[in-house]
Amino acid sequence: MSDSSTRGGVIGARGRVEIGLVDLFDGSPERDLDFMAEFARATENAGFDGIWMPEHILFFERYDSVYPYPEAPLAANPDVKERHNKVVEGKAQVESAPDQGLLDLFQTAVEVCAATTRLRFGSSVLLLPLRNPRILAREALTVAELTGGRFDLGVGVGWSAEEFAACESDFRTRGRRCEQLVHAVTGAWRGGLDEGRALPVGCRAPRVLVGGHSPAAIRRAGTAADGWYPWNLTPAELADGLRTLEEHVEASGRSRDDLHVIAGFRGVGELSDLPEIVRRYAELGVDGINISLRMTADNYDEVMAEVAQTLGLDGGEAR
Repeated sequence: MSDSSTRGGVIGARGRVEIGLVDLFDGSPERDLDFMAEFARATENAGFDGIWMPEHILFFERYDSVYPYPEAPLAANPDVKERHNKVVEGKAQVESAPDQGLLDLFQTAVEVCAATTRLRFGSSVLLLPLRNPRILAREALTVAELTGGRFDLGVGVGWSAEEFAACESDFRTRGRRCEQLVHAVTGAWRGGLDEGRALPVGCRAPRVLVGGHSPAAIRRAGTAADGWYPWNLTPAELADGLRTLEEHVEASGRSRDDLHVIAGFRGVGELSDLPEIVRRYAELGVDGINISLRMTADNYDEVMAEVAQTLGLDGGEAR
């Protein structure tokens, strides 16, 4: 596996910035197993560092829950946000097709990494409060081993009360349980199980990144996890979050170098404008930037090539 620090691309305040793409695989005829492998190889060949896939167990025709990320910073002017999600009766709704589904994150990660040589795979993000910590610890450890250490575990509390109800999980206590589960999973990897035999040994545990930008999420990232993964923030909002993160990191006896920070955003605007928002994020000292481009099965290779070229990634020529 190649060392990403030796490759070209976007350079920020902390050195080379990993650039990932956020997309989904649902097993539909146009996004089947063959498509998954072709998409993954195209991503790697274009010079990107990883694929990050969202998680939902179930989708619903109607939500009373409000989608928390309806606005995204404009690529050309990241200080301004634009609403991009549909709104029903004044409530932002998640974007999904009428028959939308998603494949399992862990099994998808193994397939994507098997089709590539250096590409990383991450969850964007796994709904942690729906998991049993011991089962999750073994699953994630197994995936990290099967992918050659190319798996990142992004976790979050979730926002859909409908989804939690369908999974028979208490929505109201999900924040508290999320923090407990981060400690439980990472503790299990360090041999801290309070009962039972050890998990598989000799496997390097994946890094755990806490998604979200609430004060509680930033505190969890700085005190209990391996990194932070906020979404759709303006540069000013990201800068504020990073300052708060560093305060928590210092209070917990760690340093900023112990954490991996990835800023994710929905690409709103022209592809040629992406260098501006990427530059602004990189200057703030993030380690990675994930972009959701909403590509189709018919245009993903052209879109990837254009973005790689405009960002000066290894798969394209600098603009």
